[in-house]
Amino acid sequence: MKLWKKILIIVLILCAILAICIIRKFIIITNLVNISQEYANKTNYLAVVQSLQNGNVSIAKSYNKDGNILTTLKTYGKDGEEERGLVKYEKDNEKISVVYNGQEKVAMINQPVLATINIVTMFSTFNDFLLRLQFAVMSRISTDNAGNYLIELDNWKMWVDKDTGLVIREINGGLVTERSYEFDNVKDEDIVKPDISDCKIQEN
Repeated sequence: MKLWKKILIIVLILCAILAICIIRKFIIITNLVNISQEYANKTNYLAVVQSLQNGNVSIAKSYNKDGNILTTLKTYGKDGEEERGLVKYEKDNEKISVVYNGQEKVAMINQPVLATINIVTMFSTFNDFLLRLQFAVMSRISTDNAGNYLIELDNWKMWVDKDTGLVIREINGGLVTERSYEFDNVKDEDIVKPDISDCKIQEN
């Protein structure tokens, strides 16, 4: 009986430690969700996203101001030369997207193109209570040398700014993504209509 009591005590201690670890991770995620809520619905921001996959590099920059958008996307091959790109412009109900590949340029007028860069926050990622709890059970959370949270789950790693709850870096399998933001500094003159004089025109 004494042996079983000792085993039971050890099991209870291990369960308590596990519960404390899960609660700690859940609290961290919840705090980050609450902090990032301020940024999740911002309408004035500059977002820069750099992605690396299979030796190809993509650099996207998006100016957003109260529903007006200018997004540029450039993709570079393994040799460092620009292979293709995109410019998306939305302002005052006018929509223009320019897609280019080498010397060929096509302008699409008033056609839907998915190229807007949204703000990636812990609020937008883990707003659901059960999802936060599930992630707290399955993930590992630590702090990197810069003081950011590193959240890991299988092949997915996510770096989160402690002060803002913004996701600033991700590694998902072979895809590496770096993000940076500026808020409340975008002006109307930053959203410049692209020149389409040398483009083939496609209208909706």
